[in-house]
Amino acid sequence: MKRKELLSLFFGTLGGQLCTAQTNTFPATGNVGIGTTTPQSKLQIAGGLSVNGRNATNGVNNFGNGIQLIDPSHTSIIFNPGQTTQLMFGFHTNGNMYWSNNTAYTMSLSKAGDLRVFNTLAVGSDLRAGYKMSVSGKLAAQEVLVTTSNWPDYVFKPDYKLPSLSETEQFINQHGHLPEVPKASEVEVNGISLGEMNKILLKKIEELTLLLIEQEKQLTSQRDQISEIKEKLLRK
Repeated sequence: MKRKELLSLFFGTLGGQLCTAQTNTFPATGNVGIGTTTPQSKLQIAGGLSVNGRNATNGVNNFGNGIQLIDPSHTSIIFNPGQTTQLMFGFHTNGNMYWSNNTAYTMSLSKAGDLRVFNTLAVGSDLRAGYKMSVSGKLAAQEVLVTTSNWPDYVFKPDYKLPSLSETEQFINQHGHLPEVPKASEVEVNGISLGEMNKILLKKIEELTLLLIEQEKQLTSQRDQISEIKEKLLRK
């Protein structure tokens, strides 16, 4: 074999090996399709996508980095873009993540772990009509803040008509519960509002306190009268 032919064979073989070893590259312009001959974006895959491996930068506690989105601004993953069924899972430069439909945010999760639901939330069951949140089961908390209005300080105003104990007794005998307090049968079906129930209970405590104050005044007056009678009897 001639020298020129040997050199051609050597460089041809070397070139083939280099092409096999190098990373696949694609043109800087145009789209790439896998499973389709008419890709509509930079990379379009017709079929499932599997990621086997990870990128160099791991997450917290060495969680593998299978997919990474790199963007100096906000970026997102969008389902059915531009359609009425559009859903977005977005990432903000402030560290927040957002869920949304095709018009507005529906939920957000901050980098610090603060979760906000913009509409309603049901835990363990379907949402109860008319409520923002429903929980089926026990709810544990260190403190619960309930906002309400018309707090019953009006009981202490001079023009408030304080029901007598006899009137309250008559109502109990007729209805089987305190005035304004819901019946057991109603509570078992509809539950109770903590804000309204606390107002009712406080009102009853305030009414009872006023009645006790009045009774104490009457007892004090009676003791004074008894003392005067005793003194008169002793003088005789």
